[in-house]
Amino acid sequence: MDKQLISEDKNLKKFLVKFEENEYKKAENDVVKEVNKNYKFPGFRKGKAPVGIIKMKLGENYDNWVNDILLEDAIQEIQNNEKTLFPPKVDSTANDGGIFEVEITVHTYPKVKSTDFENIKVEIPKSESIIEKFVEDKINELLEQNAILEPKEGNAEYGDFVRVTYTVKNQDGKVLQEDKENEYTLREDDNRPIVTEVVGKSKGDVIEYEKEFEDKKYFYKVNLEDIYLRKMPELTEEFVKELDSDVQSLEDLKNKFRSEGKEQYESWNQDFIRNYIIGELPDHTEIEISGQTIEEYCENYIAQLKKEEKYEEELQKNDNDVEKLKENVKDSSLRWIKELVVVDELAKENNIEVSDEEITNAIKNISQMWQMPYERTREAIYSNQKLLNDVVWDTLKNKVVDVIKDKVKIEEVDAEKFEKNDNNGINEEE
Repeated sequence: MDKQLISEDKNLKKFLVKFEENEYKKAENDVVKEVNKNYKFPGFRKGKAPVGIIKMKLGENYDNWVNDILLEDAIQEIQNNEKTLFPPKVDSTANDGGIFEVEITVHTYPKVKSTDFENIKVEIPKSESIIEKFVEDKINELLEQNAILEPKEGNAEYGDFVRVTYTVKNQDGKVLQEDKENEYTLREDDNRPIVTEVVGKSKGDVIEYEKEFEDKKYFYKVNLEDIYLRKMPELTEEFVKELDSDVQSLEDLKNKFRSEGKEQYESWNQDFIRNYIIGELPDHTEIEISGQTIEEYCENYIAQLKKEEKYEEELQKNDNDVEKLKENVKDSSLRWIKELVVVDELAKENNIEVSDEEITNAIKNISQMWQMPYERTREAIYSNQKLLNDVVWDTLKNKVVDVIKDKVKIEEVDAEKFEKNDNNGINEEE
């Protein structure tokens, strides 16, 4: 096999692969062996049919079979030596007296021209104010959980605790839930009808409303059974000791919460910086990429959307403008390719690899998010090659970003400024 690079446009390469007569004959022999192994021809013992008979019986299929073997070898040779974005594309084939030639186009990983990671600036909130806010929220949560409930006369107000029973019917009149009981606090930031419709009502009132979900209507009938006034307990040393035997004072409790808050802040802070840098990588990376690569990606992506019957949905998101959809796909493809090649290149430069232990730790984190046992999560991921590849890639990407982080400007700002800049804040769930 002889491979020649016959044209190159940045990362777009075209190869001419030639197979000599002896290589072609070897492919023919492989076909003959396979046919004789599985088929019997009249007048010949199984496995003994000559090439001429097999050629005559198979006709064009014989040549196609031989060609497919050689094409597979040619593509494998290219993929062994080139890192490709998409599967290689066969442009043409020719057979001249047993000399088989094939032209193949490949979109390889583009070269990284330059990066300016030192111009990436990440703003993070100062830890002190965030941790103190965490402590304040934890104490308020503690008081809320231990609120004293007193029966209340009059109308329900925000902040009250209520007990209701409700019945739900669909638009056909079928009862979906009947006299189901629920207890909850009426909060101003809760916009559910079961909250907003109850505010202002009295014990014994019946509230009716309807909701629409996925173009279907549901009818609710709510009975307000009881209303309670919630009185917060006084935050005293005695109250704290009764709640937690491990603390001896209010300050001990605050210090305990500060320790929890610091741990959560550090975990969130690491993830936030990583994700921010990953999002900024394409804007601070220049690559040598052919316009045909972007066009190819766009065509493949839209073809996949149509195959999955998601094209119309995506088109609607782009104001039913085909050109707008294509431009957005091209933009996202360029960002994806930039991220792909810069992470790949930096991983090689810094000898970064993903160990089995790191994959195990990543799967443990995923099992917690999925709320599934580790073994079941591991089985689900290892049985799906795409999922496993994603786990490995995300782990590799995080390790590369940790190297880039040394070049990035990280600035602590007041929490108010951080939130004003539309960054994501930190809360207990995170």
